Amino acid sequence: MKSIKFVAFSFLLFIGSTSMATSKADWAGSSLRHGGEWEKLGSRVVNMKADHDEIPVTITEGVFTKVKLKIMKAPIHLLNMNIIFKNGTNKNVAFNKKFPAGSSTRIIDLPGNKRIIKKVNLNYKSVPAGKGRAVVSLWGKH
Repeated sequence: MKSIKFVAFSFLLFIGSTSMATSKADWAGSSLRHGGEWEKLGSRVVNMKADHDEIPVTITEGVFTKVKLKIMKAPIHLLNMNIIFKNGTNKNVAFNKKFPAGSSTRIIDLPGNKRIIKKVNLNYKSVPAGKGRAVVSLWGKH
């Protein structure tokens, strides 16, 4: 009877530790190449004196079905982003919204089955209350 309880307890402990590890990995934004997780494609420290920036993405990153932006360190008023694909087509996404540091945009579905992203152009306005420069990261999902 004690051995059955020990086996059951060990199993529950193992299941709990693996689910906690998965949760931590998901929260941290880690990704597997084809595991359906979010993958960081690039980031840019935005120049608040300008009104636009570009995040280049290499073809080696692969093909994606969804993207989103994460804003860190300082707020930004994001007007829009223009996703340029390898084949020359693009998708413009309007926001016209202030994003505080630590926030993310909505998930943007990419047209077609899977797309190779060449670059993303960001258009924004500076936020007077912002301290420092915002870091904008582009994340993609296979």
